[in-house]
This record gives sequence, C-alpha cells and structure tokens, in this order.
Amino acid sequence: MTSDLGRAEVYAAEAAAFDGTDLESVLAFGAVAAMIEAVVAGPWWPGQSVSVVPARRDAASSSATSRTSDSTVIRLAGDQLTIATAAHELAHALAGPAAGHRPVFLAAYLDVVAVITNLDSADRRHQLHVEQLREAFEAAGLLIGERRWPAPPESIGTAIVL
Repeated sequence: MTSDLGRAEVYAAEAAAFDGTDLESVLAFGAVAAMIEAVVAGPWWPGQSVSVVPARRDAASSSATSRTSDSTVIRLAGDQLTIATAAHELAHALAGPAAGHRPVFLAAYLDVVAVITNLDSADRRHQLHVEQLREAFEAAGLLIGERRWPAPPESIGTAIVL
C-alpha cells in the first residue's frame, strides 16, 4: 500500500479555508447528492459518471471509489454531508484514483469548488471560496498541478434549491 502524500495537509487546508462557512454546514443527504448530480449533469463536467450513495452507518468518512474505468461511486458519511465534502469527493472523481491528494487533485478540487459554489444563480460565490482554498493550499506548502480537463466557465448552472 502506498502512502497518500499530502492528505493531512489537504485536510488542514480545507479546515483553514472552509471552517465557519456554510460549505461546512451539515445538510440532508438528498441536498448534497443533488448538488453533486447537478455538477456532473452540467455542461462543464469533463469527468467520468458518478453515482452518490450514503456510506455505511458506521463509516467515519466519505469516499470516492472508481467502480469501473469510467464511473465513480461517492459514499457520503452522515456527519460529512456538506458542500465541502461533496467538492472534495467530486475532485477525486475528476482527478482519477491515482491522483490521491497530490497536485492534480488540488487543481480538480479548485475547479469543482468554482462550479459547485456557483450552481445557484441567486447565490453565486464567484471566486470567493476558490481563492480561500487556493490560499490555504499555498500556506500549507501544497503545489497545485496542471488541469487535464477544460477550465470551468465563468457562469455556470441555474437556480437549485437546497
């Protein structure tokens, strides 16, 4: 088993960027799953197909696992039903299983945050949370890799209800 380099630093950067924001507010499973599905079904998503299921009751954390070469299953743990977790797991689906928490994953994470926080046209965040996360990555000494997919457009989505 190989170690997941950067994992602890990514978790610390997430806490620095998102703690105290509504991205860390626990929501209903259906609301978080709907946001993930809206990103994947949207015009930008360049990744593989994604399905979202609840994690086992005793699961301590959420996960994204490649089921086949072109699909990922995201399992959401009860106390991690947040927008930040949804973005993190979607970034794993976009970057691919080999990326772990390394530079390509970080690029995917920034792009997913840009999309997921701008789905609701009545509550667009623009680059606010993207910049918070980028600054936290840089402060933690994490290098952001090159994206292997098209950049997300500036304006994304339609209004959704949480």
